[in-house]
Amino acid sequence: MKRVAIVFSVLAVLLLIDGLYMVLANYHPGDANTFFGNQTWNLSDGEVTLISGGFLLLAALIMWGIAVRRDRSRAQQAGGDQPAGEQPGQPGSRTASRA
Repeated sequence: MKRVAIVFSVLAVLLLIDGLYMVLANYHPGDANTFFGNQTWNLSDGEVTLISGGFLLLAALIMWGIAVRRDRSRAQQAGGDQPAGEQPGQPGSRTASRA
């Protein structure tokens, strides 16, 4: 999940940089895009790219939140399963012959 969140974060940052460049450079190729089919809002390509990058960044943030929450719950479960005195990741002192 973290790998997907990293990919989405990188793509979102690249989209936001590209959209910001298009807006600041006044890039208008001659056509305008309607925002969700609304004919009164004609947006430039840079503005559409910024909106798309924002949505992608929102998805990346949600994925990061889920990944962090999942790691915390796994760490708590692993810590709660160990008997007292044993550290997670270290071999235990129990053998197969002991009951």
